[in-house]
Amino acid sequence: MKLLTPFLLILMLWSCKDVELKKQSADEILKAEIKSINWKEVDFYPTFKSCKGVTSKAKSRICFETEMKKAIHQRLKQKQIITSKATQDTLVLELFISTEGNTKLNAVKISDTISSQNPNLVSWLEEAISELPELYPAQKRSVPVSLTTGLPIILK
Repeated sequence: MKLLTPFLLILMLWSCKDVELKKQSADEILKAEIKSINWKEVDFYPTFKSCKGVTSKAKSRICFETEMKKAIHQRLKQKQIITSKATQDTLVLELFISTEGNTKLNAVKISDTISSQNPNLVSWLEEAISELPELYPAQKRSVPVSLTTGLPIILK
């Protein structure tokens, strides 16, 4: 027993010298973490003051879209928009929201019929976007990020 203990101790020390511990620098860990993040998705959508208490991504999107549609609707109801009576017409706004919360209308997908019947519609939409209440930017890991998103608007 007395000979066995020192032998086991030497054997354990001998086997440990072959074990290499890989040390990662903070930069390597940061690079790996950045690669694992999906930068195409946000954790929270842009928010208005009325949406401030929202705590989930899904609810933040719903509140953002609802408030945007409400503000645009308020502006457009002051104008006379001509639509086809047989169906509801839908247009899609492509919006860009910067890291400061500034909103820009990048494009409008609109049918040729609605466009020809309402030549000022795009400028009215741009006015509505420029008059939005204060908007807080989208967030990814609690950091403000820019966002490009589509917003469907139904014209009645």
